[in-house]
Amino acid sequence: METKKKYWKTILKKIENGEKIENVEVDFNNETILWKNAMILGKNGIEVPQELIDYDDENIDYSDIPAITDEEDIESGKIKWIHKAEIPIRKEVEDWIKKEKIDIDVLLADLVENFYKTMKSIRQNATNKM
Repeated sequence: METKKKYWKTILKKIENGEKIENVEVDFNNETILWKNAMILGKNGIEVPQELIDYDDENIDYSDIPAITDEEDIESGKIKWIHKAEIPIRKEVEDWIKKEKIDIDVLLADLVENFYKTMKSIRQNATNKM
């Protein structure tokens, strides 16, 4: 059977109307998709790329989880925000990373943290000299 390419919102409406979805290729148009819609699509066999899902973090209610309601949890590192990124790396560098068994996630997290601390220190030093 031939697959048809359809816009994700069109497919979502069909699902909500009780129509069966088969042999369809989804066009996400690189748009962010609210987590609720991604769940509906997922339950109907349509996988939404993780990077397109909007979890609406600001509106998540953590009040029923006392272990993570304290603002200090984020500052202390008990809760960590995870950011995914695609970084183009030359083949030579990729080979070196593999050979040295470097955990690129740890390396990048350390580099960003150190860069942040350096920039903060430079700003403080510049302000103190004024």
